[in-house]
Amino acid sequence: MSKLLRTLFGLFVVFALVASACGNDDDDAPGSEPAPAAPADEPDEPAPAPEDEDEPAPAPEPEDEDEPAPAPEPEDEGEPAPEPEEPSDPNIVELGGGAVIDIGECPDEWDNYAGVTDTEIRFGSSLPRSGALAGFGTIADGVGLYFDAVGPIEGRNVVMVARDDGYVPARTVTNVEEMIDVENLLGFAGILGSPNNLAVHDLLNENCIPQLFNLTGLPEWGDPTNYPWTTGALMSYETESRVWCQHIADEIGSGATAAVLALGNDAGEAWRVAFNECAAEHGIDVVDEIKHDPQADSVGADVINLAASNADVLVVASSGAFCPQAVATVASLPWDPMMLVANGCQSIALFWVPIGPLANGVRMVNTQKDVSDASLADDEWVQFVRSALEGQGIDPEAASHALGYIFGEVLHEVLLDAASMDGGINRTNLMRAMWQMDFDSRGALGNSPRRMDGANDSYMVEAGRMEELVVDADGARYVPVSDVISFEGETGTFGN
Repeated sequence: MSKLLRTLFGLFVVFALVASACGNDDDDAPGSEPAPAAPADEPDEPAPAPEDEDEPAPAPEPEDEDEPAPAPEPEDEGEPAPEPEEPSDPNIVELGGGAVIDIGECPDEWDNYAGVTDTEIRFGSSLPRSGALAGFGTIADGVGLYFDAVGPIEGRNVVMVARDDGYVPARTVTNVEEMIDVENLLGFAGILGSPNNLAVHDLLNENCIPQLFNLTGLPEWGDPTNYPWTTGALMSYETESRVWCQHIADEIGSGATAAVLALGNDAGEAWRVAFNECAAEHGIDVVDEIKHDPQADSVGADVINLAASNADVLVVASSGAFCPQAVATVASLPWDPMMLVANGCQSIALFWVPIGPLANGVRMVNTQKDVSDASLADDEWVQFVRSALEGQGIDPEAASHALGYIFGEVLHEVLLDAASMDGGINRTNLMRAMWQMDFDSRGALGNSPRRMDGANDSYMVEAGRMEELVVDADGARYVPVSDVISFEGETGTFGN
């Protein structure tokens, strides 16, 4: 039995070992499969990887790369692209508002640097040093004196060459033609008179010669599209007339009557036409008009004829000695109208001191400071001009030297701007600087700006103030009857 038990026990052990071996094989199978199981889970985690690939899908990043698609917009902005092309054409000079100078149209012998030497910048002018408007004959001298006072520009002295034309257009033409031939000029500055400037308008533009600061308010001077070489220096007669009309409407009202004494030339006609247009708009009845001879000795008889109208207002659309003549004649009559006189007759010393208290009550649109105005004795600009002229041996209240300082200040700014441009001071840069000027003038009432932008804004003087002349024991002075009225940027260009 023991042997049998031992045999059975041994078989049992063998079977137990075999069973144990089989059980271990079953455990190892799951133990070796976790590795495959992990890969089975990891492929599920890469599923986020596709989501990561989808993150580029929010891909404004590829779309951001498409953002250069707006790049066509700059290219579209460049479509009106004269801009890339313009610089390639050295003949075209931009003035603003689409107005340009085309140097290709200038004469073959034209010299952009004419009148500019190592030591000088030379300008010409033609003014009346004789006749009824002779009081304006020293304006060019005053411009030269201004530059003597402020000194050279880049080592060059500004020289003014002026000739007398007696306010006769034919003599202006002769003067200008001779000066072009013999004087070596950069351009002309400060020719006085509407018909005088019109007489040389085409000549100077066809020859690409600057015609700056025409001493007249003819609206035609604001036309850079057709006459890019010409600019004005005064408030447009059209703008001045409109201020007169508004003032009459404010002071007297609709139904006011007016009589007009107008210079018998282009200037007087521009004033007369503009005044009639705005008078109709304000209910003002123009009851009589007389155009007087620019070469007349006196307008006294014309004023007596106008007095028969008994109008509420007398408009003196004239200049020079004719202004005080008209006012003195009114003072001798029973007629007592409001007297509106053109701005060209502003100078107290030149026009109103000779008739004294008879000038009381004269009203005008003033745009600049008068050094003989007692109310401006403490003004910084007036003190500068008076002191400089006295130091140069000139009576500030004699003739019109002080007016020359007004225009000298503007020319100074224009030349400084031209000097800062590529190529420096020359004819084309002078016109660019002129048509694009922008500075506050010390010589202007209220230090109003002198600003232009080519065909967008073609008039240099667009602000003024209604003032009344008072002459008494305290001297002669202008008293404001309005604030400074500004049309800056509003008067546009000629014909628009």
